[in-house]
Amino acid sequence: MKEVENRFEDEIINPALMLAISRMKENNNPDTQNKMVQEAMNAKFLVPCIMQFKPGTEEEPRRDPGNTVVNFRMLKDPNDKLFFMVFTDMEEFQKWEDNDKQNVMVLGFDNLASMVASEKSDTGGFVINPSSTNIVFRKEVIKNIVVNREKAIAEGKIVRMTGEEARAFRAERNKKEETGGELG
Repeated sequence: MKEVENRFEDEIINPALMLAISRMKENNNPDTQNKMVQEAMNAKFLVPCIMQFKPGTEEEPRRDPGNTVVNFRMLKDPNDKLFFMVFTDMEEFQKWEDNDKQNVMVLGFDNLASMVASEKSDTGGFVINPSSTNIVFRKEVIKNIVVNREKAIAEGKIVRMTGEEARAFRAERNKKEETGGELG
């Protein structure tokens, strides 16, 4: 296995998602499933891929979307459907990773949902930590999650936040929980 030195991939960890997965596996019911889905929607994943320069651009000093081709590593199910592999952290990635020329992209649920749900896509979905927890999000489920979230936003039941707004909200909520509901 290759060693990763001071790369951003080492900073990707998803303890809330891993806890939600563990709780769902211990007691699989609609509440634990919903919590796991909620945490998956907030997570950032490591996604294995191979990045190559487009022909004729190999001499360019750096990669950018105009000169790079990205090929994602995929899993195939028994029905020959392809699934993206996504990992919650570098330790989980290294359980699978066996290619010294492997690249990793950091993608969130929305990025993956867009790639899977696209009309052009023939992928079946994505699998979280295929070497251990092996949680499968199928295309139909992903589409349903996105539709229900958009409906809830339109009805004002949930509010769309930027990453920074969500982190500030969580910090405030955690502070309230630590102080018994009171701030200040």
